[in-house]
Amino acid sequence: MTKQLVTYIMGGMRFIDELRALDDVGVDYVEVGIPFSDPVADGPTIMQAGQEAIQDQMTTQKIFDALKSVKDDVKTRIVLMTYYHSIETYGEAAFIQTAEEAGVYGLIIPDMPHEYIVQLKEKYPKRQIKLISLIAMTANQERRETIARQAEGFIYTVTMNEVTGQNGTFHPELKAHIQDIKKIAKVPVFAGFGIRTPAHVQSITEVADGVVVGSEIVKRFKQEGIAQTKAYVQSLCDVLN
Repeated sequence: MTKQLVTYIMGGMRFIDELRALDDVGVDYVEVGIPFSDPVADGPTIMQAGQEAIQDQMTTQKIFDALKSVKDDVKTRIVLMTYYHSIETYGEAAFIQTAEEAGVYGLIIPDMPHEYIVQLKEKYPKRQIKLISLIAMTANQERRETIARQAEGFIYTVTMNEVTGQNGTFHPELKAHIQDIKKIAKVPVFAGFGIRTPAHVQSITEVADGVVVGSEIVKRFKQEGIAQTKAYVQSLCDVLN
């Protein structure tokens, strides 16, 4: 299987331009973050981007409307990353339905434990959207296996016991951890948190099916603009290809 690239952008004022840029490069997935006031998994770069999006009055509905407007033009798979409060406020059933209408492939809810993800799956058995599982380095073997067996779309393996945006300080048992998950999983196993250089990508994809790159892309879009960020993302794709 070809190694895959998952990228992340915040659902801010310019996120559609950023989405189109990443689609032009040919990334496999784009995570779009729904801005939230208290993001427990996000490091300072993504947290700041979320605060700026909130100040710009970006909302879940505005993000859905924007995604609907481009769903026939964008080839990359869209994954929403959001905290459960945003789903609950919107209404669970309405959120899932509207996300599907907007062409969203999957949903990542970092503050929702696996047991609640299972309940959500059972509550909406006819949904098309994938509920994507995260597996932390702190999970014991039994829990890793349980989550891996029930995973949809892809598995998001967290590379470290930290928030997003840390610089390549990966857990020493990460590769063995990924290999254990791959023995059980029926979906691709990706790794994210702290991945930012082609060397990181090369190292992690020795075992993982792909990588997730978030904070570095958010930072570069803000500081360097579209063209230079596309060149950076292309450098990551070149390693994967």
